[in-house]
Amino acid sequence: MPYHQKDSLSQNFIKYPDLVADLLDASDLKRSDTVLEIGPGKGIITNQLLKRVTQVIVVEKDPILAAKLIELNNNSPKLKILPKDFLNCTLPTVPYKVFSNIPFSLTAQIIRKFLSSSILPDSMYFIMQQEAIEKYIGFPQETQSSLLAKPWYEIKNLGDIDRSSFTKKPQIKIGFAEFKKRPIPFIKNENKREYRDFIIYGFNQWQATFLDSYKKIFTYPQLKTLEKTFKLTSLKPTEVSFDTWLQIFKTYLKISTSSQKEIIDTFRPKNIR
Repeated sequence: MPYHQKDSLSQNFIKYPDLVADLLDASDLKRSDTVLEIGPGKGIITNQLLKRVTQVIVVEKDPILAAKLIELNNNSPKLKILPKDFLNCTLPTVPYKVFSNIPFSLTAQIIRKFLSSSILPDSMYFIMQQEAIEKYIGFPQETQSSLLAKPWYEIKNLGDIDRSSFTKKPQIKIGFAEFKKRPIPFIKNENKREYRDFIIYGFNQWQATFLDSYKKIFTYPQLKTLEKTFKLTSLKPTEVSFDTWLQIFKTYLKISTSSQKEIIDTFRPKNIR
């Protein structure tokens, strides 16, 4: 795909090397790190990553851009290029971090791919829409996206980025997001799939309240106990705190029957893979 056609993916490239340097300074990247970058364009981020870390893995499906990156960096042994669509590529099997200016229209799909991988990145830094950052932080209320990420990552907005810093000035606010992996995740690895399905189920029932959303999963007495224990009366799923979601899920693991779990296990909204 030619460089100018990337606008269709809502990718706005940074113009200033000094800005890239400032963003890298705000990250936790170290000399010994392996870093993955998605859609590097002309390589303004790639060039500086190569100066700072041991290896840079670039995912670039445009063979012309990939060849130019190799040429510009003198075929550096530190640079590994995967000439593929990121959503179809295999992620690293060694410890790694992510630093990328991602296509805004693919934000959810990109982050979902990382979260569902067997080896999670140690940290992830994304230049992305401010609105999307708030969604993953869970501000002002929790979202499906925030609840699916928070058990494994602490998420922050490290600052806003001036829209004039891009080759094509975006019409929306842009921020710099940090996803820092928790030393000990809040959900055990063997329960990762169940937790994901539990959250997605509750957010896709189109019911007014949390209790209504799970009325097919919990028995009436169980719902009443949850309502009293966690003060859930009339609360929507977005109004239930992350800590409460965690406690309810752990309760679900303890008390649910195989038939209750099967309802969630077989539930798959068409728009969620």
